[in-house]
Amino acid sequence: MCARSTRLFALCAGLCLTAAATAGPLGWARAKIAGKPEAPKPGVVTARPGAVTLLADQPTRLPVDAGAPEAELPRGRSYFRRIELVKPLDEALIEVRVIAQDAGGKQRTVFKPLFYLLDDEGGVRETVVVDPLNIDIRPFQPTALIGCVKVGQLSRFLVATTEKDIGGHFESGSRSSVKAASKGGFYYSTEAVKVKLPYAATGELVLTVSPSASRRCEPAATADSKGAKSDKNAKPDGSADAKQSAAR
Repeated sequence: MCARSTRLFALCAGLCLTAAATAGPLGWARAKIAGKPEAPKPGVVTARPGAVTLLADQPTRLPVDAGAPEAELPRGRSYFRRIELVKPLDEALIEVRVIAQDAGGKQRTVFKPLFYLLDDEGGVRETVVVDPLNIDIRPFQPTALIGCVKVGQLSRFLVATTEKDIGGHFESGSRSSVKAASKGGFYYSTEAVKVKLPYAATGELVLTVSPSASRRCEPAATADSKGAKSDKNAKPDGSADAKQSAAR
């Protein structure tokens, strides 16, 4: 009886070793521990405070408010959020939807986004502006600015704004009047309008990063150096180290 049990144990051990060898030295154990890759959740998820780990194709609501880190960056001082992708992309599309925020009375403001692409050491290797931004002012939806850029070699970046733009404003061209039925069957009409939205130091946006293989987007516009500090090897200044450490 003992001899039969011993042979059975040896057979099971041999099968396990064979499976592990077939999967590679670490592949079998890694598959058991990691399980299936995480998939995007339906709808929009809201990022927590601090640095954000972003999953490809997952729309993420990103507040950039007074609780976010603040630093002296190549295009001026700004609140910022640090983003790191779960998996780096050789080519990526960054889609952004900036939600207009109530600023008292009938005024609304927007955050003009700017992306600082980071190298492996945390320095700024490229500055990318979202240009053009287009207004989405459909009835029954929050007013928003939408834009998209295509970038290469994306693994981590900062979302910030340009200091000189704060106090300026987005201005749309005159929009034609609209008459149509909504999804709920209600009929609506709007007058021709021209929209002005002041740029603010803080705001909220919905960010989606996707592989660029199957989609198209406006090419990335690289910020020029006129009136700006050099971006090369730039890092947030030491005066904001305490705040930045929470975002890293």
